[in-house]
Amino acid sequence: MTATTCTLVLSTLALLASSASNPDESIETVVQEMAEAIKNNYVYPELGAQASQLLLTNLQEGDYDDLDAQELSKRLGGDLLALTNDRHFGVRAMPKFWTPPSEDEETQVMAPPSPPHGFMGVQRLDGNIGYIQLDGFMDASAIEQSVEAAMRLVQGSDALIFDLRTNGGGHPDAVALISSYLFDPETPVHLNSLYSRPDDQTTEYWTHANFDTDLAMPDMPAYVLTSSYTFSAAEEFTYNLKNLDRATIVGETTGGGAHPVDPFVFHDDLGQHYMLILPTAKAVSPITGTNWEGVGVKPDLECSSDDALDTAMMDALRREMDRGNEQARFGLAALTARLDPLPLSSEELAQYAGDYSDREIKLEDGQLLYRRKGNPDYRPLIAIGEDEFVIEGLSGFIMQFERDGLGQIERIVGLYVQGHSDNSMRVGG
Repeated sequence: MTATTCTLVLSTLALLASSASNPDESIETVVQEMAEAIKNNYVYPELGAQASQLLLTNLQEGDYDDLDAQELSKRLGGDLLALTNDRHFGVRAMPKFWTPPSEDEETQVMAPPSPPHGFMGVQRLDGNIGYIQLDGFMDASAIEQSVEAAMRLVQGSDALIFDLRTNGGGHPDAVALISSYLFDPETPVHLNSLYSRPDDQTTEYWTHANFDTDLAMPDMPAYVLTSSYTFSAAEEFTYNLKNLDRATIVGETTGGGAHPVDPFVFHDDLGQHYMLILPTAKAVSPITGTNWEGVGVKPDLECSSDDALDTAMMDALRREMDRGNEQARFGLAALTARLDPLPLSSEELAQYAGDYSDREIKLEDGQLLYRRKGNPDYRPLIAIGEDEFVIEGLSGFIMQFERDGLGQIERIVGLYVQGHSDNSMRVGG
């Protein structure tokens, strides 16, 4: 998750004349102020106290002496991560001459995001599978129309895949908005809660019906693709749907960041600013009572992130086939041709070659080639099963060979995804 607030908390360090500055003293004050902020605001009080003391001890032992701004920020961030294993922790040395934004400037920084609002791809895949590549969960109030447009495009799919393999996080309200399309709008579902230590308050996130409920897809099988990069709000979306048994998770275990952050800014007497990215809140699942911090979300179907889309499609299409969905057969054929074609010897392929009334098939250099009579070019055939082929590069069509009582091929049956078929009888032997 990213910061749930964007208020910069400035230190009270006084600006001294640079001629009277002592670099070590300047660093000392920054580290002390940072340690105090961590102790008072880190989401886990006991661990925050330990992290605070670690910085003070390292400071006293001279571990931060003689470091420039970049080296200091890297060392501080590394020390905090090593102790807490909290990947949301971070310390950044801001660029020279950087100053915190004013309230007006901060409003401009937080201006609504521009399209496509993280929706990097929305399409219909082979086998009537809807696909949404979502690279971020932008503020819900700014992306409502984009979300609705994406959900409208995947209406009528037989399964829906959310690709979060390159999604680094975002806003929990966007998680709730997008999730709402996957449940019955008449029955609100408690997705997640966030506890904020500075406020000592818990905010609950539920599905809702503040969208075009005609687009709700409570019964559509859903998949979420993940990688080790999948982080924060993207993990929340994944974790929520997994624990609610609403989606099948495919890919790699996610990054393991469940703590929203606030930025705290400090400056030394030379005007160098440091930003502490401090986890001040935590996710609390209403189902598990905990979250995915440090461990990530484990997939249901584990595979490399590169193979996740193919794995999800294969699973979805096989399930649709088991439910008697004939359209899924064509998607499965295209996927099988690409991933797992049936190996046949030249002798086996030769029995399919011949003249078939309006079709011609020939064997050339160990490759079965096909064309409609009158067409100038042949196209390769790929075997996908016993007496079943597809044309390379063509989806929505299966070529099925039928045999007579003696096992000799007597005709081709062309099967089309639209539901019709045609026949071509073999001519000669």
